[in-house]
Amino acid sequence: MTKPDFQAMTKQELRAYVLEHRQDEEAFHALVDRLSQNPGIEITSMEHLAQLIEKDRDKADIRDAHIALEEGSKTSVTSLDELKRRLNQ
Repeated sequence: MTKPDFQAMTKQELRAYVLEHRQDEEAFHALVDRLSQNPGIEITSMEHLAQLIEKDRDKADIRDAHIALEEGSKTSVTSLDELKRRLNQ
């Protein structure tokens, strides 16, 4: 099995790969190198990296929920199920 090209991956793709392949130290180090290019981020372990990624995911979930609420307020939807149905179309 060939290794993916970590350099060709976006930061998000590399993060996802590392989370799915937690034992792949080469991928972990590639991600740490990429993240270390951002000032103020110091990764100390795989668990620390997972916490940082989960924190970013939580922020994205909040943004998505806010957008969904804004979209819902623009419609005449009266139930949550109806809002979900319309947003998934």
